[in-house]
Amino acid sequence: MSRIDPQLTQRGFAAERSFRDWLDASVVPHLYVEQSPVTVPAPLRGQIKRPDYLVGLPGVGLVAFDVKSKELFNGTFLFDLDEVRRLETFARLFHLTVIFACLPPYGGDRAYWVRLADLLALPVEKRGLTPVVALPLAQAVPVDLTQPFHAALVQLIALA
Repeated sequence: MSRIDPQLTQRGFAAERSFRDWLDASVVPHLYVEQSPVTVPAPLRGQIKRPDYLVGLPGVGLVAFDVKSKELFNGTFLFDLDEVRRLETFARLFHLTVIFACLPPYGGDRAYWVRLADLLALPVEKRGLTPVVALPLAQAVPVDLTQPFHAALVQLIALA
């Protein structure tokens, strides 16, 4: 098992905290999904990945968000194929829509949303030893974190 660079871990925690603060400021019902291994049934360990947040849409249901601190590489966001597939299994088993919330690694008011379903249609590439899917920035949904969550959600739905 490889160890993750502590700086990358800290950036991830900061992105999750920023997302939570935005949800709080928007007065949106949400739950943080605890990420320890014991929160996944033993037979499914390694087969599913939990998202970071479950966001309640009153009168509609839940949407799952996996928050990432993401940088662009040659105009694209790269997503680890194994992680995408494990989140797809989660989405299928729990019948939930999963969205990646890609926040800038060093703060800021601009983020991007990427639907998990959009990634599943992309070709697989190899970057080093890791299979990935690359989503061009133009296909991500820009999100203004100074606006309420609901405004971003309406924009996402309008672009579907």
